[in-house]
Amino acid sequence: MPKKSQTIKNDPQATWRKEAEALNYEEALQALDLLLARLQDEALPLSELQSSYQRAEIYLNRCEQLLSQTEQNILQLDQETLTTETFEQRNDA
Repeated sequence: MPKKSQTIKNDPQATWRKEAEALNYEEALQALDLLLARLQDEALPLSELQSSYQRAEIYLNRCEQLLSQTEQNILQLDQETLTTETFEQRNDA
């Protein structure tokens, strides 16, 4: 059975996911913007198109994950009224 490090070397998507996991939202968004600009370049070789698209998708997923986590931290369900309230509203009550 191959070691985990060998598997990552043979799987660029696993490497990209690992790199993306270390990024905060702003860093992931910047990486995504750079890849989107590259994808829009008509001079991008077809051989790089698919890998650039896959990498952009990984950064997009990271951004969505971080936004979702932040939203869950901010919004909390009030058990009595079954409405959502922000962290700030909850502290004011």
